[in-house]
Amino acid sequence: MARSPTAGGGPGGRAAERAVDLALVELERRFGLGRSLAAPGWVRERVLGVLSAVGERHGVSPLAAAERLHDDREVAEEIAGALRVGETRFYRDPIIWEALVSSVLTRIPPDVPIAGLSAGCSTGEEAYTLGMILASTGRRFSVLGVDRAPAAIDAAREAVYSPEAAEQLPPALVQRYCEQKGGALHVCQKLRDVVSFEVCDLVHAVPSGGFQIIFFKNVLLYLAEPAGDAVARRLAAELGQGGLLFSAASEAPRLCSAGLTPVRVNAHVTAFRAPGS
Repeated sequence: MARSPTAGGGPGGRAAERAVDLALVELERRFGLGRSLAAPGWVRERVLGVLSAVGERHGVSPLAAAERLHDDREVAEEIAGALRVGETRFYRDPIIWEALVSSVLTRIPPDVPIAGLSAGCSTGEEAYTLGMILASTGRRFSVLGVDRAPAAIDAAREAVYSPEAAEQLPPALVQRYCEQKGGALHVCQKLRDVVSFEVCDLVHAVPSGGFQIIFFKNVLLYLAEPAGDAVARRLAAELGQGGLLFSAASEAPRLCSAGLTPVRVNAHVTAFRAPGS
């Protein structure tokens, strides 16, 4: 079994372990983040990195920085920000987008406006991808993206990305909904008019809905089980009739354990509904 990045046999290693443990307990208390003491190695590494940087700024050890977290919301927010979903791009997990087009949108009556939600949207690529796909069908729609990090929401609203972020996007969507300016990729204004963004901490509240489509991908990874499972159930409760919640494939077992109802979209993709729906 691989050792945790903070593991060590000496006093310094044990102090680092203790610092991370204290920080994770505080993160879970405040934000529902961190999976408490069972957090995976990469989470512990990021937490220790922030504690070490904070300790250097104030001339104290990482353990001392962790011991102050209960009364230092600013540093707790800094650590929570470091754990925000870091990897995002347009058209991530193509099989889900393909299933959406071929097996989900075709079942929604053409006169029904479609409301979509990207829950934990990071810098907006997922929300804009959903907007592009819905716009290309000619349907009436709106998409909301929410994230707890104000900086991520600011970037999403700016809608300027590196060309590499769109490498998986079908060329037809790039040509129709993006513009190249100064070596950067800009989402066109007509799409920005129907894709909106809000700061929202899902642990404390979820957007009210009637959503036909919710994307809730790679967020549970950051949430302790009681908080994360509650968020999933609250999101599923905001689905409209026939609506579906999409997660990363690795998160499906946990959503089943949380009581959500799995729905086989096609041979490769499973989505979810509220319990009993």
